[in-house]
Amino acid sequence: MLEKFINVTIKPLLIIGGLGTALAGANAFFPQFAVENVQGLEWIQDYTIFVQHWGIMVCLMGIFMVAAAFIESWRYPIMLYSLIEKAFMVFLVVSNSVHPYSDGFCTSYYGCDNYRLFDFVFYFIKERKS
Repeated sequence: MLEKFINVTIKPLLIIGGLGTALAGANAFFPQFAVENVQGLEWIQDYTIFVQHWGIMVCLMGIFMVAAAFIESWRYPIMLYSLIEKAFMVFLVVSNSVHPYSDGFCTSYYGCDNYRLFDFVFYFIKERKS
C-alpha cells in the first residue's frame, strides 16, 4: 500500500514541491520585496547578501526537485539532501519559535516542509524495502 501511494504521488510531489521551493528565488532577485512581503519580516539591508545567497540555494534545490521528478536516478540524492535541509529548517523554526524573527517562517514554508518531510520519509522506507 505504501509503495503504491509513493509511486502515484512522488512525481507530483516533486514537481509541485519543487516549484514552491524554487519560489524562494525571489529572495535572490528581489530580496527586500521577498523579506517584507513573503516572509513578513523587517528588511535589514545589512543582510542583503545572506538573503540573496539563501534565496538562490533554495531556488536551485527546488529546480533539482523538479528535475528529479523526471530523472529517476536523481531522486534518491536530491530527496536525501532535501530531507536533511527541510528537517533542519523545521528544527530551526520550532527551536526559535519564541523569538519574533521566526514568525515569518511559520507560514506556508513550515507547513509545506512538514508535509514534504513525511512524504520523503515514506519514500525512503519504500526504497529500503525494495
